Amino acid sequence: MFKSIFAKYFTVISLILSISLMAIGLVQVLLSTQYWVADKKELLSSSNKDIADLAAQTARIHSSGTYDISAINYDMDIISRTIGAYMFIVELDGEIVMCSDSAEVLLNKMLSHDILAEIGTSSYWEVGRLNGLFDSRYYTAGQPLIMPDGVHVGYVFTSSSADGLHKYMRENTRVFLLSSLGVLVLAFIAFYLMTYSMVRPLRQMASVTRSFGMGNFSSRVPVHGHDEVAELAAALNTMAVSLSSVEGMRRSFVANVSHELKTPMTTISGFIDGILDGTIPPEKQRYYLSIVTAEVKRLSRLVKSMLDLTRIDNGELQLNAAHFDLTELSCGILVSFEPLIERKHIEIAGLDDCPRTEVTADRDLIGQVVYNLIDNAVKFSGENGKITIRLYTLDGRVHFSIRNTGTGVPSDEMPHIFERFYKSDKSRSLDKNGMGLGLYIVKTIITLHNGEIVVRSVEGEFCEFEFWLSI
Repeated sequence: MFKSIFAKYFTVISLILSISLMAIGLVQVLLSTQYWVADKKELLSSSNKDIADLAAQTARIHSSGTYDISAINYDMDIISRTIGAYMFIVELDGEIVMCSDSAEVLLNKMLSHDILAEIGTSSYWEVGRLNGLFDSRYYTAGQPLIMPDGVHVGYVFTSSSADGLHKYMRENTRVFLLSSLGVLVLAFIAFYLMTYSMVRPLRQMASVTRSFGMGNFSSRVPVHGHDEVAELAAALNTMAVSLSSVEGMRRSFVANVSHELKTPMTTISGFIDGILDGTIPPEKQRYYLSIVTAEVKRLSRLVKSMLDLTRIDNGELQLNAAHFDLTELSCGILVSFEPLIERKHIEIAGLDDCPRTEVTADRDLIGQVVYNLIDNAVKFSGENGKITIRLYTLDGRVHFSIRNTGTGVPSDEMPHIFERFYKSDKSRSLDKNGMGLGLYIVKTIITLHNGEIVVRSVEGEFCEFEFWLSI
């Protein structure tokens, strides 16, 4: 039925306000009616009491023993005109024997004996026609006339037309409806503006999210105020920044992977085609096949790194903590680089006096960290270079430091050294087999162990990586 939050909210608020005003009007009518009737009853009953008291004071006794209360006729006229009502005296047999000037039409009429029987010696109250005495509804209060000696001589009645209540209620209702109409108009305008101001940011958010769905992450939602909607808009803008960053990383990732895959595959394809079509002579085939083997191994390392990267991004990289000697692990990994170290005549220092350093961590993952750092140091150390490895314990932490001489890392590249697919050697003259994932994986593994890794470098002199783990 309702297609928008705006319509729903505005309709619900309008219904609540309308129903509330109707309830207020109904309660007002009920309370006004009760107040009006109670006030009339008090006024008419009070007038009857005044006439009854006045009759008791002024009554004269005839020789026959009957009371003469005709002296109160003048006072009845004054009171009836004052309160706008009929006043009349009824004898015990029900005959109306005296009345105010305004009620002369009632003179000598008979009042129902049922009413007289009901009043007895107490008061009487009725909203009606007094058993046909009146043609329309009247408020009627009755009271017995009791002389000072206790003789019951008749009844005094005061009647006021009920049309006054109808007029009062009509005017009251008219005023209420006009004021309610004014309140509704102002409230509807206020609700409309308020609802529109609340829904507008949501519509803007919907438009922005549609832009996100089409790949446009530059759109932003204006943030106004500090309420929940503003917090949602700010969160959406923050999400847009994150999505934009992720999209940029994705594009960079695809571009880098494409580049890393294209180079070895082109090399492999070219050399194999050359062997198959006879372009490469048989005596050189072994040489070129060794190059193909190296490129295949490079592809294998790339695939392994990509799988590790996927496990890291998906949160699937689990730590299998164990207690082991980090010094022993480092020495074992260093041995695997012995042929390359000897070929480049690199000097290894620091491990001779390294103490035994026990640590609790994932042995395989920390082994990968040490392997990557040593591989990096050997790769970027020049001929006759030097690699210094230090392991020591300080303040409940095990520190591993590896420094290599060489060109170092330029200061402007230092903030990016741990980013995925980032290569400091832009020309790839030194890092022909690298993929720019090693240091990213190193930092991620150290972070998973609640450790920290830092890099220090002086361009043209050295580069040093150091990480620490809690014992």
